[in-house]
Amino acid sequence: DDRELENELTQKDADARINEEKEKMEEKKNLADEATAQYFEFKRSVAKQAVNSRSGKPLAVKDIENCITNEKKKEDEVIAVRLENIKLMNKLKKRETQLKQKEELADGLHLIDFEQLKIENQTYNEKIEERNEELLKLRKKITTTVQVLTHVKEKLQFVQGENAGQREILKHVEFEVAKKRDILSRTKQARDSLRIDNVKLRKKCGLIGQEALLRDSRSGKMIQTD
Repeated sequence: DDRELENELTQKDADARINEEKEKMEEKKNLADEATAQYFEFKRSVAKQAVNSRSGKPLAVKDIENCITNEKKKEDEVIAVRLENIKLMNKLKKRETQLKQKEELADGLHLIDFEQLKIENQTYNEKIEERNEELLKLRKKITTTVQVLTHVKEKLQFVQGENAGQREILKHVEFEVAKKRDILSRTKQARDSLRIDNVKLRKKCGLIGQEALLRDSRSGKMIQTD
């Protein structure tokens, strides 16, 4: 309970200090803003009384305001860079403190911790060795696969070459077959034409050339005569 009360009082004291510092910072910021405004107002009044060295005329209000605006921007950039530099310096100090603490912790390691680190290091080395062996096996497999793929590629190229030759032969055979079919078709047409002509001639000639029919016809006539 006493410890909790002490922690609570410490936290309240810290919060009070933080609020006090914030108020001081805000007050300083207001004073700085007021001083900056007075500074630029002074520069503005001086610039309005100034005369252009070339033309001899007073400076234009627009040019004065642009100049002051640009200067404010540059001032803001400088402030931002300074703040960033302060942040980086604080980070650097924090990292240096952490590094120093780690170094002090390393110096305070006991022998058993050192031995434990050696065991862990040995375990990691063994795992690395296993991974190296697996990597070597994998590389051998890749080499074998590449060789097989090269052989297959060469065989494929050879087969493609043979196929190209066979395709040429097939084209020639198909061409010859087409020619034979055309000749056969023409021959069939000529045969059919000759059949038709033969039928027509038979009709025109009657019994001429048909010996059996002529004999039957003569025999019939002789029987009728008797």
